[in-house]
Amino acid sequence: STQAGDSDSEADEPIIRLKPKKNKLSKLMKRSKMRSPKLSEEERRKESRRKKAEARAPTAAELRAILGDDNETCAPTMNWVRRSVRQPSKSALESGKLRELVDKLKANDRDMVVLKMKKYINNPDTPQVVIDAALDALEENTNCEALYIQNFNVGLRDKQLLHLMRVLQLPSCKIWCLNVGETYNVKMSTWRKFARGLEKTNVTHMYASEHTITPELKDQIRETIRTNRGKHRRHIDPGNLGVIIQCTHCWWNPANAKVLRPYLRKEGYEHLLMDKEAQGLRGSQSAAPTGVSPVRQV
Repeated sequence: STQAGDSDSEADEPIIRLKPKKNKLSKLMKRSKMRSPKLSEEERRKESRRKKAEARAPTAAELRAILGDDNETCAPTMNWVRRSVRQPSKSALESGKLRELVDKLKANDRDMVVLKMKKYINNPDTPQVVIDAALDALEENTNCEALYIQNFNVGLRDKQLLHLMRVLQLPSCKIWCLNVGETYNVKMSTWRKFARGLEKTNVTHMYASEHTITPELKDQIRETIRTNRGKHRRHIDPGNLGVIIQCTHCWWNPANAKVLRPYLRKEGYEHLLMDKEAQGLRGSQSAAPTGVSPVRQV
């Protein structure tokens, strides 16, 4: 009962609600809002631009103006540095032997009359850009008569073989002996174009590996170069004997021509006809391989 009476008396007492005290900071913020005048639309845009300008990073010109003389000590770090670019064929193009070859071809050096590319580029993995450089220089040459450009499987592809054909067709080109053997990465369609193109060249003696072309195409090429022998006499000219005896490793070596026998005997070269190694005849160590390799079609 006493507890109940106490409870009733507490319920009759008025409830006093306390208002939360406002801290000084909120009062100051409210006063500042009341005092600050309203900005016009134009002023708000200007203020927005000002804030953005303050937030952005300074430009190089602004930095130079700020730093003044100190910028001189920092200049090296602000320069653009070129990163190296990998050029795997650049060193091959800068080879001393290749430069020598190109220079001699352009100058019609007498060493180019019988050009054996292996003397200057002795690497079967020679890249295409190197063969391209040699063929470009060959376009300017007018004294090369025999070209040995065999066994460049990486560097001599379809593009290079067709380039060689165009060189051979130049009116200024004097090449009549050609060895392009051991060239395995050329399409059969390209070999056919090359075979047709030989009709417009002075090539009279040649070799291409039998296992890179078909027997029919080989017969076509041989027929063409036989016909070409009526175009000039460089291959049977006794005055050109020094070149003729160096033209070996062909299907038919020019020194075997009957009209040259007396001159070979007179100059002491007759023994070369019986030298299998010197002539590159079948069965000799210097002969081209005759193993079967798949002919590349397309």
